[in-house]
Amino acid sequence: MGWFDDNHPMGSAADDEMEAAMDAMGWNKWHKDPQPAGGSSEPARVERPESEWDESKWRRSNFREDDTMAKTKAKLAYLLTDKDLLPLQYQKQQNSRGFNGMKMYRKREVELLGWKKYGGPTGLKAAKEDKKNGIKSPKKGSKAQTSASAKANVLGGTMKGKAKVE
Repeated sequence: MGWFDDNHPMGSAADDEMEAAMDAMGWNKWHKDPQPAGGSSEPARVERPESEWDESKWRRSNFREDDTMAKTKAKLAYLLTDKDLLPLQYQKQQNSRGFNGMKMYRKREVELLGWKKYGGPTGLKAAKEDKKNGIKSPKKGSKAQTSASAKANVLGGTMKGKAKVE
């Protein structure tokens, strides 16, 4: 405890009241978003040459059990989407300005989810390198690109008022 906590006129009662108020608002509870009907709980795999899908060969996580991270940071650091994060539990927490609730996820669970999506720590690391270098990851069933290029070939290289597709 710091100087203020030791010398506060209410002492630890102020901390107890704050905890009770946060419990009443639901800030300390773990929540889970509703799952879409028929949706899978596993993220869609992104196949890469560096991927190792055998979880027994993955290293252990360096995070402690109670470490948390904000949703935005989780999405950026582990290249995840909102849909990928749906199966995880989160805590609501206020931001530093005291409003706009944040979703705080357990770091271990987010890291494991990223590994499951990209094929372990090495697959995730390679995906991050590709993103940093501007290389797009392969999407499964990229029919949109195929059909667009087929239309461009049929129309002689142009698509009625749209830019040329190559």
